[in-house]
Amino acid sequence: MSKSEKKWATPVVSQTGILEKANMVHAMSYFPYFIGAVAMYFLGNTDKKAALHHIKYSAIVAFGICILLIILNGFFASVANGAYLILSGYFAYKAYNGEEIEVEFLDVIEDKISETIKK
Repeated sequence: MSKSEKKWATPVVSQTGILEKANMVHAMSYFPYFIGAVAMYFLGNTDKKAALHHIKYSAIVAFGICILLIILNGFFASVANGAYLILSGYFAYKAYNGEEIEVEFLDVIEDKISETIKK
């Protein structure tokens, strides 16, 4: 077999990027402080309906922590920030593994926001 024949005989590996893998888009949407939610909303190349669940959760939690950081001061703000980062990491881990993330409190807020937007 000549070199030119060997070149075409090798299998072609698909070149899928990070933004085309659903588990990566879902996990990266939990990047802290609205960055992941906004970036994955505009850049993610997966099914938007499935990704929107994670994007909404990330945005709701980020909004809540921003309010807490404004209200709290000093040590308590640091504790709240640390808890938020741990929660974001935990949600990202579960999303990457394909596990369902269901938090009743966040579901209620998500439903109320969806109803308000539809009106």
